[in-house]
Amino acid sequence: MVTLRIKDILDSHYTNGDGEKLNEIILHEFSNDNSVRVSFDGITEVNSSFVNSAFIQLLEENYDFNYIKNHLTFSETNKQINSLILSRFKFETTKN
Repeated sequence: MVTLRIKDILDSHYTNGDGEKLNEIILHEFSNDNSVRVSFDGITEVNSSFVNSAFIQLLEENYDFNYIKNHLTFSETNKQINSLILSRFKFETTKN
């Protein structure tokens, strides 16, 4: 399992661009069939732009929800981060 500590790889964690950078790294690891742990160590909140670009976009990259669920975990999170990620995945996977 590869651990990606957001504070170590991104200058900020607010914009679509920030999320896209993280998404590219996750996609690279997924392409090698690696599991990824994303660490939110030192981060107290994120917004939907970041979450959509970093994580929800994975659904558009030929990875289904089951693959993502089995290969992507989160650590050092809090209620706000967990709620946002969960609600965005729930919305995207049930809208069709």
